[in-house]
Amino acid sequence: MTRSGSFPIEFAVTPRFDVFYALYSLTSSAPSQIDSWKERTLSRLPGDFDRIAKQVAPLPIFWPLLADAIQTVPGEVTFEEVLSSLREMSTEKLQQNVLSGIFHDRDVVSSLLGRKRSLRDVATDDKLEGADLLGHFGLRPYNSSSRATRAITNLLSNPTNFRDELVSVLQKFWISSFRQDWIALEPGLRAESFRMRDLREESSAASLARELNLPITFDDEAREIRPRAGSPIGYDRVDRCYVIPSAFNGRRWWAKYETGANRVTLYLPITTDAEAPNRIFEEERSSRDPRPKKGRAINAESVFRALGDTTRYAIASILARTPTTSAELSRSLKVSKPTITHHVHALRSAGLITETPSGGSTKLTLSRETVAALSDVAVEQLFSSTGDLALDTTRKRRPS
Repeated sequence: MTRSGSFPIEFAVTPRFDVFYALYSLTSSAPSQIDSWKERTLSRLPGDFDRIAKQVAPLPIFWPLLADAIQTVPGEVTFEEVLSSLREMSTEKLQQNVLSGIFHDRDVVSSLLGRKRSLRDVATDDKLEGADLLGHFGLRPYNSSSRATRAITNLLSNPTNFRDELVSVLQKFWISSFRQDWIALEPGLRAESFRMRDLREESSAASLARELNLPITFDDEAREIRPRAGSPIGYDRVDRCYVIPSAFNGRRWWAKYETGANRVTLYLPITTDAEAPNRIFEEERSSRDPRPKKGRAINAESVFRALGDTTRYAIASILARTPTTSAELSRSLKVSKPTITHHVHALRSAGLITETPSGGSTKLTLSRETVAALSDVAVEQLFSSTGDLALDTTRKRRPS
């Protein structure tokens, strides 16, 4: 539920951006926080992957550009829907979507597609608005034999072939590596989406933007969205605005797609845990551990700490009986929404909460499986003769 008169925001979990952002991270030579993920992923890819990938994305910056190819498909889509959208899209629409991300001028794109101007003419035009950006895409200084020039020429002269190559690269990446990564990452991203919904229920759009460090700000009074760069966007121009948890958007890209009649759809992929991809390998290694898995997913200390607070125990008691939203918990316990959010986050981190979207809100339930397994796990962890002891106390010791 959003506040009356405030800007409506939707939340989605989808690989529609992350599959492209992951390819950017994978092909970029710049140091990043996910170098462990990159090293493991490169070892999984087919030997010819780099060669065929550079036919459609000769430079890493082309991958976020190609994410915009399916801009006419709204909302939360699966990877299979990404591919089918590309296959079914007209070649002219594919050309427009990709070229508009490079040249940012509708007339220039039309002149290229209508063959009124050549790529050389446009790329060497010093009067072209935003011409300095062409260097980032390898089109300046112009070189007819460069990989970037050949890729854009292929898009202009043989868009069907370009589309087939793009689909083939995405399929190879998905099958050889990223499908497994997405399966591992999706639960965490969905939990983050629920957390974002909770934040939105208790705060304004402007507060949410600050909390999540969005690349835009919301002004409910002026009814405008203000990007960090560029012109403000009136609320009345926005068809939909999606906030999307991301594991790979370290560069904080976002997208604004025109939907006709001077209206737009906004996508804001947000990374709040920059090292999540690195942990996939550790989780895979643990899953191959031949030792018994009993209690592996539950940390008894975390559960006891979570339930040791009287408010959290009251919340758990309510959720054990009936699925309840954060707003309903706030009313039932006469506790502020920010306080409820804090306690729900603690219970969630301990694995005590399951969440299910319900209309425009999220229903919370106490995890029966976690509670049922707690006794055995506590015995195993407390009476273990190996491992480090948790000897932290809540009372500070006096200096000796």
